[in-house]
Amino acid sequence: MKKISVLLIFILIYSQSHSQWMQQNTGTIETLLGVSFTDLQTGFISGTNGTILKTNTHGESWTILASGTTRFLRDIFFSNATTGWIVGESGLVLKTTNGGSNWTPQISNTTEHLVHIHFVDLQTGFSSGQNGVIIRTTNAGVNWTLQNSGVSVELACVTPVNSDLIYAVGFNGTILKTTNSGENWLSQTSGTTADLRSVYFPENNTGFVVGYNGTIIKTTNGGINWVPLISGTTNNLFAVFFYNSSAGTAVGTGKIIRTTNGGSTWINQPISFTGDLYDVTFANLSSGWAVGQMGRVFYTNNGGVGIRLISSQVPASFALNQNYPNPFNPVTNLEFGIAKLGFVSLKIYDMLGKELATLVNSELNPGIYKYEFDASDLTTGIYFYKLWVSTPTGEAGNFKETKKMTLIK
Repeated sequence: MKKISVLLIFILIYSQSHSQWMQQNTGTIETLLGVSFTDLQTGFISGTNGTILKTNTHGESWTILASGTTRFLRDIFFSNATTGWIVGESGLVLKTTNGGSNWTPQISNTTEHLVHIHFVDLQTGFSSGQNGVIIRTTNAGVNWTLQNSGVSVELACVTPVNSDLIYAVGFNGTILKTTNSGENWLSQTSGTTADLRSVYFPENNTGFVVGYNGTIIKTTNGGINWVPLISGTTNNLFAVFFYNSSAGTAVGTGKIIRTTNGGSTWINQPISFTGDLYDVTFANLSSGWAVGQMGRVFYTNNGGVGIRLISSQVPASFALNQNYPNPFNPVTNLEFGIAKLGFVSLKIYDMLGKELATLVNSELNPGIYKYEFDASDLTTGIYFYKLWVSTPTGEAGNFKETKKMTLIK
């Protein structure tokens, strides 16, 4: 019985060390609906029954903040570490100017449930919600003005590209666009009747929309045409976030999927959760958070790509293979063989020897592994990747090797 317990503990530790997305402890079982990070350390989450959470440790610990309400807080947006807004049931809008220590209600001029909020800057913001409601502020929320969306469906997401160009999406395949700050909203042909839940434009003309039944559509001409993409799932998708025009992540019912080629292919990133994930955000290309039911927060520090065991066959010796493709832009594969159980480190360096990223830093069983490295954040140049293995047998079992790779953009 003792041997079985030890084995189970080892499996748990091993699976956590290889998890692309790691669960963080929030201290709540409330459903979490919105997440916003202002930098790698500072983030906020909103949820049901007036829940607001804050971290200053990139999610290693979360503090419950007093919201002053028990209403559902559907979405949250912070422009910087001190100034943020929350929207929720019955037209609720809350604002803080001291990092969440205090929240002040604002007059939204609507009693409709607000489900999404996004600010262009500290002054100009938009919120959308049920029955086609859209409200806008140009003075940091001192005044909110109702706009005529021309629809009555729930608008689940509104995303400003800039103060004039804004998109909104909603149920029954609804996509709206304005080029004059919402004075006029024009309907676009989405090509789907699925309920659409989230829209993100990494560039002025390039945008992505996700929705129910695994729906993902993309435009490269400002919404004149929307093209369906193959998501690889029929699960509902509730949120999408793109760090740049190539790298994006979508979350939904028991699903996290990622693309590194502008949506041409989506890769499933396994998580040990079958419930709904309602929002996702990234502080940089590698560090992201997804939030959802039962107080769940999942965190990745490698873009969710992670390391994969591609063969359990034990190699005769340790080995670090040449990356492929090489040269590459911006994704390449790093493969290596582990001959004995050991602690493995795989890192990226620039020409001057400066460490740029730690890709692997955990104990690995013998086998052949692959890491898909995304260099979207790096510039054209020569880089080095180094594998270091420390085994329980000491120096006789240790291994070090460095190889060169070339990024061309």
